[in-house]
Amino acid sequence: MSAICGFVNLNGQPASTEIGSAMIGKLKIYPADSSEKLFMNQIFLGCHHQVVTPESKLERLPFAEHATGLSITADAIIDNRQELLQLFDIPEKQWSTQTDSQLILQAYKKWGTNCPVHLFGDYAFVIWDSNKQELFCARDHVGKRTFYFTYQANMYAFCTVMKPLLALPTVDKTLNDQWLADFLAINTVSHEIDYHHTVYKNIAQLAPAHSMVVSSNGLHKQKYWDPLALPEIRFKTESEYHAAFREIFSEAVRCRIRSVDSVGIMLSGGLDSGAVACVSAAQLNQQKKRLLAYSSIPMKEYVEYLPPGYISDERAYIEVVSKHCGNIDVTYCRTEGRNSVSDIEKFLSLMEQPYKIVENFFWLDNIIDTAAKDKCSVILTGQFGNSTISYGDFYTHACTLYKQGRLISLYKEITAYCRLRGLSRKKFTKLILKLFLFRLYPMQNPYINALINPKLARCYNTSRRLKKVGYASSPQIYTLSEYRRLILNSPAFSHIGAIETKMSLAYGIAQRDPTRDKRLIEFCFRLPGSLYVNEGQERLLIRRALQGILPDKVRLNMKERGIQSADWLQRISPIWSEIQGNILEKLSSARLQSYVDVTQVKQTLKHNQVLIPNETNPLDIRYLLVINILGRYLETLEEEAGKDVIISRSNGINQS
Repeated sequence: MSAICGFVNLNGQPASTEIGSAMIGKLKIYPADSSEKLFMNQIFLGCHHQVVTPESKLERLPFAEHATGLSITADAIIDNRQELLQLFDIPEKQWSTQTDSQLILQAYKKWGTNCPVHLFGDYAFVIWDSNKQELFCARDHVGKRTFYFTYQANMYAFCTVMKPLLALPTVDKTLNDQWLADFLAINTVSHEIDYHHTVYKNIAQLAPAHSMVVSSNGLHKQKYWDPLALPEIRFKTESEYHAAFREIFSEAVRCRIRSVDSVGIMLSGGLDSGAVACVSAAQLNQQKKRLLAYSSIPMKEYVEYLPPGYISDERAYIEVVSKHCGNIDVTYCRTEGRNSVSDIEKFLSLMEQPYKIVENFFWLDNIIDTAAKDKCSVILTGQFGNSTISYGDFYTHACTLYKQGRLISLYKEITAYCRLRGLSRKKFTKLILKLFLFRLYPMQNPYINALINPKLARCYNTSRRLKKVGYASSPQIYTLSEYRRLILNSPAFSHIGAIETKMSLAYGIAQRDPTRDKRLIEFCFRLPGSLYVNEGQERLLIRRALQGILPDKVRLNMKERGIQSADWLQRISPIWSEIQGNILEKLSSARLQSYVDVTQVKQTLKHNQVLIPNETNPLDIRYLLVINILGRYLETLEEEAGKDVIISRSNGINQS
């Protein structure tokens, strides 16, 4: 993978070598195997390249093809290489010498701006077409790689990260108050509602599954992928569905274990990472290689508090997977001595913005660091599996049947669900009420706008905008089609992609998720709901399709659910009074006060003077830690820029 950067002067002025060198100079904080730049007339392209796959050893980027007038810089791993190599009639003996950027360039020559439709993998790339005087930019289907840009004063500039864009003379550090309002108002770990926005007013991001043409006529964006527009898949038998699933899933894994060094995996005791581990371990075994697994477990001082059915330590399931495969080496990471506040400075620098993933960022960082030290170039995950390979939510299935008017089927499903779980008639009634009353009369989520300055919330209509995208009510129950549409349009792809891209750059290790494969998403999103939930049983597709591949202890487990980061509150408990003091100190800042509800924050602190397992509301503590992180972020900006820092103030904020 790579960090790319560049700009084009749309008025035809020569590209400044000083500005281009300054941009790529900002990328030197990341390890790289090479770092090159290209100046051509009004264009500058740069690439800070990290070798991950065997083919990437041959990459020479940026690259200018003078015969065609095309130049490219790319941050890309293309996964459908063999298909493209055959399509382009490239002799098989040359396949190993064809780089991914060359395949992208060939795709552009064949399909023009429609080329992303035919490219599978993790990528962001830019092609300058000197004949058309156009810059073509594209980001992969699920936003696995970031792409930030700014467009002003006859200059369009782009980069994988934001800091080089802030080095441009036309870009200041004016904060985007709408982004910050959304950041504070959302009750989940998500950072934004609008995936086009960033924390900076003058920096935007290209959305997943979008491309962009830049010319003197302006910017023209296009969405090039929507799997929901595809027809439902229909086979005659269930076994045909399972065989097709295994084939696609196997390929999704196979193309992601291409690595110049070792392959790792973040392994829990669940279905998703377990499935990825079993399939990848078998494939690596054929290459006489071992899979390195990394699993987070609680600190030694952890005191169990979870109710029956939930477990904090998943080693019993992880060991079963390891023994079943035979060629998995497991490293358990306790991440001793670290917690949700021990690395704020590091993570602010890494993310380039405030962040909210306080429960697990520290152990995620520990795992990636450990894997990098073990010479892994690739680390696999199964993060999107709940929406693809292991999807199967009963409430969504029941809601879908109700919306379709299939009431007899709905009654049978609810009866079977209750029988399987031993639910009484009273609980059966509650189940029906939960399904329909929350659908008809969704409850307002008390954590929406909980700690945000009310004036800021009113200025940007956060309640209305959060309600529009489904954040404002809790719980929310969708039909299957509504759920799929929500997942695809959610800014979660950009949120997760930003974390993964920036961590991969920092440690030189690519995080790859087979469960986000384009082909796999298209397949899973086109299946009938009955393949996922049937006769009251959930997550059926993976349980049945991977029989004999995934060990039964994991495959058939419906009694225990692993809770990652179950110890995060206990980790900060000994220093909670110190953390409270830091938050109160930061609240004296006028800048922070303009973003947060000081009175509400102090009340929340007062109600949580002591952290008590199973009593303290973790949402309260997450919010308080986010306030602390935001306060430190604002201080950092001030320290970096001194009196010149610009914190935006919209007139509407001062209105009553």
